[in-house]
Amino acid sequence: MIGVRLPKLTSLRSRLLVGVLAVTAAGLLTADVVGVVALSSYLDKRTDSQISDALGQSRAKVGADGRVQGKGPTDDLCTVIVIDAKGVVAQRLGNVTGVPVPGLDQLRGYAATSAPVTLTGDQNNFRAAFAELPNGRFLMVSQVLKWSDATVYQLMAIEAVVTALALVLAAVLALRVSRFVLRPLDRMTDTAELIADGALQHRVDVTGSPAEVARLGGSLNQMLGRIEHSFAQRKAAEEGLRQFVADASHELRTPLTSITGYAQLVRHGALSDPDKLADAMRRVEEEAKRMAALVDELLLLARLDQGRPLERQPVDLVELAGGVVADARVAAPDRVVRVRAEPGEHTVCGDRARLHQVVANLLANVRAHTPAGTPAELRISRAGEYELIDVVDSGPGIAEEQRGRVFERFFRGDASRRRTGGPGEGTGLGLSIVAAIAAAHGGDASVVPHQEGAWLRVRLPATGGADGPAPTRSAKRPVSSQL
Repeated sequence: MIGVRLPKLTSLRSRLLVGVLAVTAAGLLTADVVGVVALSSYLDKRTDSQISDALGQSRAKVGADGRVQGKGPTDDLCTVIVIDAKGVVAQRLGNVTGVPVPGLDQLRGYAATSAPVTLTGDQNNFRAAFAELPNGRFLMVSQVLKWSDATVYQLMAIEAVVTALALVLAAVLALRVSRFVLRPLDRMTDTAELIADGALQHRVDVTGSPAEVARLGGSLNQMLGRIEHSFAQRKAAEEGLRQFVADASHELRTPLTSITGYAQLVRHGALSDPDKLADAMRRVEEEAKRMAALVDELLLLARLDQGRPLERQPVDLVELAGGVVADARVAAPDRVVRVRAEPGEHTVCGDRARLHQVVANLLANVRAHTPAGTPAELRISRAGEYELIDVVDSGPGIAEEQRGRVFERFFRGDASRRRTGGPGEGTGLGLSIVAAIAAAHGGDASVVPHQEGAWLRVRLPATGGADGPAPTRSAKRPVSSQL
């Protein structure tokens, strides 16, 4: 036997429609069957009551000759028949023809039970009741069922039409309701398709949606927000990487070009003068040192980006600041840098060499971006759970639109703060190294808005007490040093 495979319903709307129609059809069919059975039972009981009454009335009219006296039944559907002892019809009253007459044995059985029975004729069915008369005769009262059957059939036809119309109406209503209920899901689908095409800024509108759909839409919007944020971060990282590679290539190309140029001059014999040759070798050495410094700083940033562990030990920031200032005297003896520390302990747990580099880079930034002789102040203070390292200078300052970018790699501001060139110029990575080292210690670096000059701040998690006694070393009191 070959089975018939029904088509698989894939859409939620079609499943809802089929489900609603199935439940509606089952309910209507149940109601139809109950109605038909109830009507048929009612008509049968009424017919049985009528023929039982007619049987009693006819039996009361039976005379001495065994025949029913007087008029026959007034109902055109009812027939009264008297059957003699030989099974022959002795009397028939009524206009209905085709009534089947049972045999004597059946007559005796029907009369003994006195319950109405159904007889099947050539054209119609009949309901009949029997009674036994004297002299072996039998009285039979029957009623044709064609009108009762017609009533039942008419009810079935009406119910079929009503059921069909109800199913059509249920289908239309189910479609409309499903469209209304599934409209938020359709919006989600449309939004998902737009997002699949790359439009990550779209969100699902859950206004007026049912609670379950609204919760689903809210979760979807939250997921979309995270995806959009991730894509934005990825795009920013890719753009930053491309810019970083371009800037690094540019910074490396400059010393390489100089070295290549001097090498070509030497190879072609253009520097036969010993003094010129010595000067060229000196310039080559300076460019090589600059390139080596750039590579070292790039490697340091790479290590910090990889999250490699740092050495951890207690570091006194005031002592560290004093050492950095003393080390910088040789680089700029004409500058005045004031070290100002608040009373109390200023200790952090970190890598002393890297923190030394943070302070050194902040002071180097002052030297590189301010005119010669510009004074600066190095402040050490405590704010809540953080130690603050502030470097404030009296130079041209930082433009407001550039304050958020000064810690970017290879970023250089306007010409007033730009390096002047020469072998002592920086690599453009000093402040980015400051920010990376601060982040590796759980802190951060920022630009503090200031009316005059530049104010750079580094925050580091503190380990010492905020109100401890001030040490006696002079480095922890305001100090002025000639750099």
